[in-house]
Amino acid sequence: MSSTISAEDIACIVSQTLQQYNPSKGFTFRSPAVTVTGPHCVNQLGEILKEFGARHVLLVVDKMVHQLGLVAGCETAIKIAGLGLTVFKDVEGEPDTAMITKGVAALKASGADFVVGVGGGSALDAAKGIAVLGDYQGPLVEFKAGGLASRTVGLGAIPTTAGTGSEATDITVIKDLANNIKVPIKGACLVPDFALLDPALMLGVPSSITAATGVDTLTHAIEAYVSRQTNPLSQAYAYHSMEMLVKALPIAVGCGEDMDMRYDMSIAAYKAGLAFSNAGLGLAHAIAHQIGAFYNIPHGVANAILLPYVMAFNSLCCEPAYAELAGALNVNRESMTQRERCNAAIKAVRQIVIDLGLPTTLVDFDVAKRDFAGIAERAMQDICLIGNPRQVSASQIVALLEQALSGELPLGDC
Repeated sequence: MSSTISAEDIACIVSQTLQQYNPSKGFTFRSPAVTVTGPHCVNQLGEILKEFGARHVLLVVDKMVHQLGLVAGCETAIKIAGLGLTVFKDVEGEPDTAMITKGVAALKASGADFVVGVGGGSALDAAKGIAVLGDYQGPLVEFKAGGLASRTVGLGAIPTTAGTGSEATDITVIKDLANNIKVPIKGACLVPDFALLDPALMLGVPSSITAATGVDTLTHAIEAYVSRQTNPLSQAYAYHSMEMLVKALPIAVGCGEDMDMRYDMSIAAYKAGLAFSNAGLGLAHAIAHQIGAFYNIPHGVANAILLPYVMAFNSLCCEPAYAELAGALNVNRESMTQRERCNAAIKAVRQIVIDLGLPTTLVDFDVAKRDFAGIAERAMQDICLIGNPRQVSASQIVALLEQALSGELPLGDC
C-alpha cells in the first residue's frame, strides 16, 4: 500500500523545517533607531519626538532627579515642540509591580502615545514596564514566560547615570512584590525607539552611585563578552566599553564635574548595553537579582561583590576569553602565559572594586547562610543564566555565595 504526499504537504514540511532551522553561525542584533549624544542634547528632545509622530508624552522620572531640576530641560523641549506633557514622578527605588500599576494608570489617564524614561536604571526600567504592560492583567512571572509581541506606544530613554545600559537594551527588571523576586523581562519591543545620552545630566551624580553603576557597566561588558550567545558585534562593543571604562570611571568617581569623563562613561554604558542586550548576561546577574531583592542590596553593589567570584568560577571554561580581556583592562603583559593573563584580568576587576570603595564581600549586609539554598534555587531560574559559559548547579551557587561572604577569592581553577 502506497501513499501520496501532496505538493501542499511538501510545502508545509519545508516551511516548518526552515522555521526550525537554527544555523550554527549568524545572529540578530537590535539597537535603538536613533541615538543622540553630547552635552545638552536633551534640547533636541521635542524635535526627535515629533519625528516619531508623538502628540502627548508621559515622562517617567526618578523622584529625586525631578526634585534636582534635571528634567526641566526635557519638559521645556517638549513644550516648545507643542506636544502634550504628563509627568509621572513616583519612581523611588527599583521598579516593582505596585509602581508599574500606578504608572500604567497614569499612562491611560493622560492618553499619552509616547513614554520617555528620564533618570537612572530604575526610571528607564519603569518606563519600559509601563509602556509594555498597559494591557496585561496576569501575574508578572507568567508575562515573563509568555514573551512579548509589540507595544502600542512609543518609547524613549534618557539616562542620568552611566550604568544599566537600559537605554539600549531589550530587557527590563521589575520586582514582583507578591513573590519577593526580581523578574527580568526580555523582548524586542523593550528596545527604546530612541536614546539621548547627555553627560550634562550626570554631573551631579554622587560618587558612590557613579562607582556602583560603573561596575554594573563593567559586569555587563564582561558577561556579554563570554556569553554562550555572544557574537562578533557584541564582543566588539563589550571590549571597547571596557577600554573606555577603565580610563574614565576612576576620574568620574573622583572628579564628577569632568564632562569629558562623564561623556565617555555614558558611551561605555551604552556600548555595554548593546553588547549584553544582544548576547545575554550570566551568573553574576542571575545571583545579583536574587540577593538584591532578598537583602535590598543595590544592583551595582551586588554585581561589584559577585563579579570576581563568578569570573574565577567561569574561568574553567573561558580562560582564553578572560586572557583577551586583560588587554582591555590594561593588565596584559607579553611575558604572561594565558593563565596568568586570565588571573590578571580577574584580579584587575577586584582591584577596580576596591579602588572605588565598593564592598568585596557580603559580610556587611546581614546575610545568613541559611538563606543561600533558597537564593540559589531562584538564581537557577533566572533568565540571565542562559548565557553563562559554564554550567552551574544550585550547590555551586551556594558555594559561590559562601566565598562572597568570606571574601576569599579562589583562582586555582584559572
